[in-house]
Amino acid sequence: MGGKRKQLPGGADGGRTSYKRSKGGNSGRWKTPHQNAKMAEKVDGGVALDVGDEGIWVTFARGMRAKAMREFKQLCEEYGETLYDIKPQSAAEVDEEEDAEEDIEASIKRELDAIKGDDSKKPKVRQIFSPVSSGIECLFFMKTMAPIKPGEFVLKICRDARDCPDPRQRKVKYINRLTPVFNTDKATEKGIIRVARSVLSPFFTLIPEEGVEAAEAPQAVSNGQACTYAIRHNVRNHVTFKSDEVIKSIAGLVDVRHKVNLGNPDKVILVEIFQLFCGISVVDGKEWEALKRYNMNALYGMTADEKAASGGPTGDTTTEPPQTSS
Repeated sequence: MGGKRKQLPGGADGGRTSYKRSKGGNSGRWKTPHQNAKMAEKVDGGVALDVGDEGIWVTFARGMRAKAMREFKQLCEEYGETLYDIKPQSAAEVDEEEDAEEDIEASIKRELDAIKGDDSKKPKVRQIFSPVSSGIECLFFMKTMAPIKPGEFVLKICRDARDCPDPRQRKVKYINRLTPVFNTDKATEKGIIRVARSVLSPFFTLIPEEGVEAAEAPQAVSNGQACTYAIRHNVRNHVTFKSDEVIKSIAGLVDVRHKVNLGNPDKVILVEIFQLFCGISVVDGKEWEALKRYNMNALYGMTADEKAASGGPTGDTTTEPPQTSS
């Protein structure tokens, strides 16, 4: 029959596609020098996550990313000036950021292009408040720098939202939940332990590290009294560790004098794992619940009775910056 092979339906592979399937990124594996350089530029400019970062994870209304980022940055600058006397950006800088509601990635590309060209167009020095796009719908990270303390900063914002006398006077329209981050490390077994020890040591008595005497270990700053705690976590775009593994590794650091109480804990350990990074904070459990777990939208919608029950003002409003609870 001429020695000609019969073609299978749909092509030589029987209809199967012959192109290579995308691997969807390198997930923290080896990167080329160009990729490393590009990431370094993002980190230096404050538009990418890195080890040691402090800040706030922010959820917002679907489809409102640009508006949510802009209004929350403006809110941060307002509170930064009130609490820490940090002067906000100049009007020219704000106009540049708001131009056409520019996408974060487009902004990064523009700054990198400037580096390759005229030295006079180098990217601006990293700001006190730098929004980082997550690539996930309804979520971004607001990086902060000293002297901002994310825990007390978020607490003040949420207290003021609760105490707002009229929902029409609300400061933000698109922002939902705020989650402070005291410190960040790699989302590896060692990284999670490192950042947990760093963040938890002021609040809890921890089991000493191997080779460290108990007397040398940091003690809890709570007059030596034990407290109850719960761990609340979010794991996003991460496949290495499962939720129960993360909880067990962190709880395993806390001395047994502190008991787990999932219903009404004294302290809540907030754990946020996103891609290659793990961020942790500790908040007062009772006030965190009373403040709707720091959900701004819910706080603005509270009734007068709910406000009173949560510790809101009955006539006078305190303007003192909150003290970090211990």
